[in-house]
Formats: sequence, structure tokens, C-alpha cells
Amino acid sequence: MKNNNKKLIINLSKKINKHNYRYYILNKPIISNYEYDKILNKLIKLEKKYNFIYKNSPIKKFNKNLLNKKFKVTKHYFKMYSINNVYSKENLIIWKKKMDKKIGKKNNYICELKYDGIAMSLIYKYGKLKSAITRGDGKYGNEVINNILFINNIKKYIKKIKNIKIFNIKGEIVFSKINFSIINKINKKKFSNPRNAANGTIHSKYYNKNIKYLDFIPYSIYTNDNNINLKINNQFKSIKLIENLYLKYQKKAYKLCKSSKQIINYISYWEKNISIYPIDGIVIKINDFNIQKKLKSNNIFYKWCIAYKFKDKELITKVKKVKFNVGKSGIIVPVVYFKPIIINGTIIKKASLYNSNIYNNYNLSINDKIIIKKSGNIIPKIIKNINFNKNKNKYINFPLYCPSCNKLLKKKNNILICKNDKKCKKQIIEKIKHFISAMKIKINNNIINQLFDNNKLNNITDLYYLTKNDFLLINVKSKVYIRILNEIKNSKKNNLNNFLFALCIPSIGKYICKKIEKKYKNLYNLLKNIKKNNIKFLGKNIEKNIKKYFNSFIIKQFIKLGFKI
Repeated sequence: MKNNNKKLIINLSKKINKHNYRYYILNKPIISNYEYDKILNKLIKLEKKYNFIYKNSPIKKFNKNLLNKKFKVTKHYFKMYSINNVYSKENLIIWKKKMDKKIGKKNNYICELKYDGIAMSLIYKYGKLKSAITRGDGKYGNEVINNILFINNIKKYIKKIKNIKIFNIKGEIVFSKINFSIINKINKKKFSNPRNAANGTIHSKYYNKNIKYLDFIPYSIYTNDNNINLKINNQFKSIKLIENLYLKYQKKAYKLCKSSKQIINYISYWEKNISIYPIDGIVIKINDFNIQKKLKSNNIFYKWCIAYKFKDKELITKVKKVKFNVGKSGIIVPVVYFKPIIINGTIIKKASLYNSNIYNNYNLSINDKIIIKKSGNIIPKIIKNINFNKNKNKYINFPLYCPSCNKLLKKKNNILICKNDKKCKKQIIEKIKHFISAMKIKINNNIINQLFDNNKLNNITDLYYLTKNDFLLINVKSKVYIRILNEIKNSKKNNLNNFLFALCIPSIGKYICKKIEKKYKNLYNLLKNIKKNNIKFLGKNIEKNIKKYFNSFIIKQFIKLGFKI
């Protein structure tokens, strides 16, 4: 196998691992499901074609980084695989034809709603709820039973299964659309969408008042009881048993189908109608359990089912204003604010256009009608300016000078950058905010801005010289500044990966920081290896950036401050 192909497989594996971490742990995905699936399917094909698997392949290896370290890690009794996706009805029909060839045309399929929530596995032992495990990587998950006990429709005891040793109910933890609206009214912090809200609530370390607004929607059962397994030999019977034991499903939440036409009609119904809960597609399963067992699964997906994902919704709105934000690295990002719209239960009022070429392609003016799409139910995107070229004299042009310090911007790969990083107010403030957030110190942005304006916080090391009087100067309450000063003090004992990430070193993201921590453990070992020129495993560009930063005066200041990282 050529080195180029090997390199491509390794790079794709690393890319997927990064996206998995953002999705499962940070709960901040930056690509749509469609884009993610394209990368994943490409990796699967390449691994198969060249018979090469990277040691940290997301397809083959359990990744502990996909689990929340605040919670106990538990092995699933019955593995929770993922479901492969299709994004067109044509591809769905192709999949069904393949299945019909393998199992025969007379077999039934069952269509079910695909809920956009958090997958959960409930374990009952002799009728009592003993465990609640998140999906994790499918083999291991987080034990969150202490949180889910507060969900009203989760039963703590089911009398009808009191004689069964292990009874596993798998399902989805979700906020109904009504309850999502309620929690966004009663909480100071507004959630961007129901899935993020459900994930954050389930992974709360302490009791979270939002938990009582969650629902559990079961979709399958597994048991070690042979009598039940003989009786419940297909998914339709399984759902009927769940309804009998647990709760009634919403109307038309599932349907038994035989032909492609029946499946397409069911999908079309839910593309036009509104569900009580957030849904992002339809799952199509082979109904017969014996056939399911014969088809088995690969390391990621069940082979006996597929998920049809709904197309991204597009809506028309009006441009209100455009802001050109200066980021911590000096990159100018145009953010278009428009009249708020609701897509899939989420209020959207702005979209970023990332670089000058993309921005200039739209020729935007105030009150222009634009088409917005929420790509993969995640990222708002501007698709089209309907009024393109109608207001030639009123275009909002990309600035030539930095909106913060007024220095001439430099262009690199269609990105406009302010290189005045030592004096640009916005860059300095953004670096300070990033450092504070990465070091797990909770300070309101308004307090940071006021400390900066009063010349008390001009760089990240100034943080460690703040006193009670500095906070009194800007009228911060004693309860607040005592907590902040304690958190600042405790941050000196933070871990290496948080500290490195906080420093904003170019090309050094969270993933690289974790690799460095894994190899060197602490700051002392890292400094020792930098001096010995022993960090080549990271690549030339990253090595160069780390050396440059660690030879600067700022690192000496951190050491002088007594950091024990």
C-alpha cells in the first residue's frame, strides 16, 4: 500500500475522532450529520480496500474520550450500535432492494420515528430499575441512573417483569417541543436545540431542575429470558410489549410496511406533519428478529436497518445588520444578523460567513431577503440572497481595516487577519476570555470587559494579580469575587491539556493538547523535552509554534506564579 493512502486513512481517522469528541463530549458539533457520514463512509471504504486499520481507528477501537469522566463507565449488557443513514429516497430504495435479495420480498419492514435526543439503555433486574447507561461508543457508556430517576415517565419498578433476571429497554431521552419551550423560558441560559439541552441535563453532576421536563421514549427490548425471546420474535411484537409495559406511543409513531411505496408514503407523511417530539428522520428495520440475527452487524452499524434523514429545512428571512467580529487569532468573521426564524424547534437569528470570498459572493444589503438552511440540524447557513444585485449602492462591504484597532488587514487564503495582536483591544480581550474559559474559571464577560477598561486585566497573566479591590472598583458583589479569586487560585493546579489549550498557540487545538498531555504528563516534562528538541512527533508546524511560544517571556511568568501543572 502506498504511503499516501496510509496517510489518508490515518488523517480521516483522526478527523472523525475529533468530530466524535465535539459531538459526544463537548456537545458542540461543527459539521452536519451528512458531512460526517461522508467522511465516515470514505474511511470504511478505504480501510476495506487497502486492508489497513489505524491503531486509533474510530471504527475498530473503543475510544474512552467519548465518555464523560465525571460519570462511571459501564459496559453495555447488549451492545448499542449506530444506524447508517441515507439522505435520498432513491438510496433508500436501493438499500431495500439489496435487503429483499438477501431475505426475500415477502418479509415485512417496520418504520419508526427517529428521535433527536440522547440514546439510553435501561437495565431492569427482576422488575427493578438498576442501571441507566448512555450510548457512549456502543460498547461502553456512562452510568447516569441518579439523574434519570427524576424523569417522570421512567418506571422504577415494572411488576410484569418481576421474574425476569435481565430486561433491557433501549430508547431515547428527549424534550418534547412544548417542554423545550418551557425550559428556555425559565432558564437564564438559553439552549440552542432540544438535543443539546437533553445531553447537558442528563450529564449534570448535581440535580438539574430541567430533568423533570424530559421524557423517555423506548424503542426496543433485549432480555436473557428465552421464553420471552421465543414469544417476541419481531420488532412489531416488541413495540406492542413496550406499550403494554411502559407507555403509549404518539399517533403513527410506527408502521408495519411491506413495499417500498408504503415506506415512502410513511416518510412523506412525517415530512409534512408535526411530531410532539423533535425528529430528524425515519428508521426502517427488518421486522423479523431471526433475520436480524443472521444479518448481524459490523463494528459500527446494524446491517438490518437504515435511517432516512429528512432534508434540511429552508426558510426566507430579512437581513437586519452585519457585524465583522475580531477573533482571538485576529481573523475577521462576518456575522449576518437577520429577522429570527424557527427551524426544527430552534430559534435562529444569525449566521457566520467565515471568509471574505464567501461573504462577497452574497452582495448583502440591509433588508435583503435571504434563504436560510440549518445544515444537518446544527449550523445555520445562508443559501441565497434573493435580492442579489438589486441594491448595488447599498452593499455592506467587507472592511479593509480592523473594526477594533483600525489597522490595515492582511489577506491569507481568503481570510482577512488583523496582525496587530499586541495592541488590538478585541484580540486581547478574546484571548483573555478564551484563557479564562479553558482554565475552568467562571467570570461574566461584562466583568472581564470592565476589568480590561479599568486597566486591571491587560493580558492573561494579569488574572493572577487581581485583588479584592479590583473587583470592588467595578461593583462586583463579595460572594462573586470571593468565588472568582478562589477559582483563579485553584486554576494553577489545572491539567496540562487545559493549560495548553488556554494559551491560544496557533495550530494547537484540544485534540493536540490531549496528545501532548498523554505523552509528557506535566509542564515540567514538556519544557524539558522542548529544550532537548524532542517534540518532533507533533509535526514541523506544531513543533515550531510550541517552541516559539514556550521561548517567550509569558511562560516564565507562569512558572514564576507557581503553576503546578
